Amino acid sequence: MNRRALRTALVTLGLCTLAACIVNLSFDMPQTFTVLSAAGVTSVSQTQHVNLSDYKEISDHKNNIKSLDLDSADVTVTKAYSDNAAMVVNGTVKLKKNAADTTETPVVVGTLTNFSIQQGTTVRLPGSPAIDAFLLQQLQTAGSFDVIVDGAINSAPAHLDLTVLMHASLGYDTGLF
Repeated sequence: MNRRALRTALVTLGLCTLAACIVNLSFDMPQTFTVLSAAGVTSVSQTQHVNLSDYKEISDHKNNIKSLDLDSADVTVTKAYSDNAAMVVNGTVKLKKNAADTTETPVVVGTLTNFSIQQGTTVRLPGSPAIDAFLLQQLQTAGSFDVIVDGAINSAPAHLDLTVLMHASLGYDTGLF
């Protein structure tokens, strides 16, 4: 086989492979929470609503998405206000279809254990198959969900900003075949 025929065969094989595959696309979904508790209250619970269509990557491929995965989530203290007395939080980051629904069991993203409330403190929480299944189900139904950060603080009041940066990936069909 000469070089030209070999090159043509390889290009054709590559195009056929591309046309029949799922493309994976990584993107970030940041959510910022202001955590505020009253004086004397040593528990916190904050909810942030996430609309999946707000993300360009999802809107661009919505009809062809085959998977939506949470690779990991970084929880970062982005600001501790001057009236914050809390130094540590122990709690969880969870996902629910609707935070107000008390009958729904949340999907736990991860646990915050002795998480220091100082600006710049970060913890990485890994994804899981349960989270991936939840996200894909929400994409295919309501198109939204709630992120809940709750737990106990060592001293009140708490007043801080947390950013939960969800590192996600989606797989979509190229639609060429």
